[in-house]
Amino acid sequence: MKIATKIVSLVSLAAVLAGSPLLAGETKSFKEKVVVEEPTKWYGAALSTGWDSLYMFRGVNVLRNAYGNNSKYGSGIYWTDLSFTWNISPNDALTVGSWAAFGTSNTSYKEVDIYTNYTHTIGDLALSAGYIFYYVFPTGSNLYSHELNAKVGYTFHAGSATITPSIGYFFNLGPDVASGEGIAKTASSYLLLRVDSSIPIYKDIVSLTPWIAYGTNFQYNPKLTQDGTLDFFSGANNIEVGIGVPVKINDVITLYGYGAYSYAFSNLWGTTQPSSLYGGAKVTFAF
Repeated sequence: MKIATKIVSLVSLAAVLAGSPLLAGETKSFKEKVVVEEPTKWYGAALSTGWDSLYMFRGVNVLRNAYGNNSKYGSGIYWTDLSFTWNISPNDALTVGSWAAFGTSNTSYKEVDIYTNYTHTIGDLALSAGYIFYYVFPTGSNLYSHELNAKVGYTFHAGSATITPSIGYFFNLGPDVASGEGIAKTASSYLLLRVDSSIPIYKDIVSLTPWIAYGTNFQYNPKLTQDGTLDFFSGANNIEVGIGVPVKINDVITLYGYGAYSYAFSNLWGTTQPSSLYGGAKVTFAF
């Protein structure tokens, strides 16, 4: 019970961000998004920085009533992501990067993630595998985690529009949350079913990018029971819908804004209400 209390006041995060590490609605989820692209040069680099009104991660409102934050809704986050991609061949790419964030109204919360991801494409089919290291340092506690992930996505084309269903699986290597150092149980995992689409609005400059996602929990996120304890359960975690609007300023700069809604089937970590409405924006410099 002491451990459970400590955890509620500390986490819920961890994700894989990996992948790209993340483009999601586009915060961490963005890391859980599979994108099929044809490389045009041997390398690619990207710097993104953005803000999200809530830190939603795998259905959990991470900063609601945690780390001394008594907001009814929770703190937002400001984050920066830097990545480098080596296009090994026309069908193979290796990406390494880092993602750093801190709470906006809850400035005591800080997180740094380091990730790597390998992607192989076969036409419109993308297969990827990756690793992420999470490090969280809220006031008084430092938590970390090692995570593996595997994803597959296929892009269908309808004229200039696309739709990409994908499956992502995220496996926590540890340390265990019971040790006071981990952010989830060792060998716990999370399965994400997601459908992303892109609908051009004005040439290749403005488009709409709606998505829907369904997460299944395998002892990764606990739910708060009636007797006040945390139950590391397996089953339905949350469903999420959202829509983004990327605006291409030029070949280097892209602006992006989004709005999203997540419904959690349980009181995850004892901090997440069933319904969460949030949004955010970012700017990306690609080279």
